[in-house]
Amino acid sequence: MAKVKGPLFSLDARGQIAKTLVYMGWKGKKDVREYVIPANPKTELQKKQRAYFKTAVGEWHTSGFTADDVKAWNLLALALKEALSGFNIYLRLKLDALIDLVDWTPIYGVSIAATDGDTATLTATGFETLSYMTYYGTSKTAMFNTTQGDAIAGDISMTFGPLVDGVKYYVYVKDVFHLKSARTGIYEYTFEAP
Repeated sequence: MAKVKGPLFSLDARGQIAKTLVYMGWKGKKDVREYVIPANPKTELQKKQRAYFKTAVGEWHTSGFTADDVKAWNLLALALKEALSGFNIYLRLKLDALIDLVDWTPIYGVSIAATDGDTATLTATGFETLSYMTYYGTSKTAMFNTTQGDAIAGDISMTFGPLVDGVKYYVYVKDVFHLKSARTGIYEYTFEAP
């Protein structure tokens, strides 16, 4: 049975009616469609895609993402202006890498702290032997300043700047050579000179 809000005004409805119509909503979008019993042919390609999906979801839950990492992925989703969460964006990127047979290395535990003068140091875990680029700027959609570096034994630590005291910066890290192999969400950081 469908659940309705404001039935006389038809503001919202969810669920099925007599196995004929299905009313639904997701992220503010409302839709109605014909009720169909989904097909499940269990082809080899479908099994392969499900295995990719299982791997991606498992990695999201077991990689060691902190609350700040999840917040950064959600900010990336917001910057892309799509009706997706950070989890959805991560899955899309991970699935693209799996389908293209590119090794994806999750980057997590990112922290940023002010150092001497007008610079900050970004540290993270998750790299293997990658060369990476840190992008930063004062807008979450325009991070044109870059600093390049290499990971050592699975960890990175790099200094970037110059930064202005009291200004909020947006920062993300990405693999330089394999564009589909590693990246982070977008981190917010307000620089406070030491």
